Amino acid sequence: MTESSGSRARRLYLERKNGPTQHFDEAPPLPQDTLWRGLSRGGEVRLLVVRATTSVQQVAERIHCNEETAQLLGEVVLSALLVRSTLNPEERIQVALRHHGPVGQVLVDVWETGGFRVHMRHPEAKQDEFGFLIGHGMLEVTRSRVSAKRSHRSVVELEGERVDDFMMKYLLESEQVLSLLRVEVAVQNGVVQHAVGYLLQLMPGGTREHLKQIVENLQTLPPLSLGMTEGDPDGRAWAEQLMRGLPWDSCAREEVRFQCRCSEERILEMLSTLPRHEIEELAAGTELLDISCDYCGKDYQIRPNQIRVLLDPPS
Repeated sequence: MTESSGSRARRLYLERKNGPTQHFDEAPPLPQDTLWRGLSRGGEVRLLVVRATTSVQQVAERIHCNEETAQLLGEVVLSALLVRSTLNPEERIQVALRHHGPVGQVLVDVWETGGFRVHMRHPEAKQDEFGFLIGHGMLEVTRSRVSAKRSHRSVVELEGERVDDFMMKYLLESEQVLSLLRVEVAVQNGVVQHAVGYLLQLMPGGTREHLKQIVENLQTLPPLSLGMTEGDPDGRAWAEQLMRGLPWDSCAREEVRFQCRCSEERILEMLSTLPRHEIEELAAGTELLDISCDYCGKDYQIRPNQIRVLLDPPS
């Protein structure tokens, strides 16, 4: 009997709905940092998985972190990367920990292209000297777009023991999305062994049954760091365990990398905002002005004649 077009369409739909997970690309090798997103076929559950080991190590070396602050650095970076990836593709995000702990203010900027940069006030701080690194304070998340004149800022109290706890509180209170965010960072002998994390979100179409299934899957789920191997760098087998009972597919990927946007031009733009009498004092000097970028540590030497140009009236 010849299959009707309607029957064929229904058969293909059911095969697709209940078929194995589809991946839209090949997984990049384990040393390459990446973030990929998956979605259940009914749109009820979203999964994001990030690996930023190489980039976190690079930044930790640049800003001279010790092992404890390097771990904190990784936790903030991973959390910021995951949250930014849930936003509009054109949006960038800044995550700030403003608190009274010994490590001081921590800032992470994540661009819409997947690049990020970090500033930590006291990367030399040691937890064993104080008993903690992060003190009482606030988490501030600022979202913005290049094309928009205004940014959106949300502030929540630092409640919980981990950075991912802070970020989950933000997602629940400011974005009204039930989320599970977990990051894993291990530093040994001054080297970041792994910096990985995931974000699981129950979308508007999700139900109590979907939540129940996820909670059940979490009971036997191993750490993500054990799921990412040379043979399975994306942790796809690990993700199948997490999403068991929820037909899903991976649907997007973005590159993760350290990217500071500092430049001599930006340094001069910053100097131009100083009061005129301060610019005149700097321009009258004879020595080079040494300025170091707070985010990447790169040194810039600005000549007095470059500063004098800032005093010229606009053409």
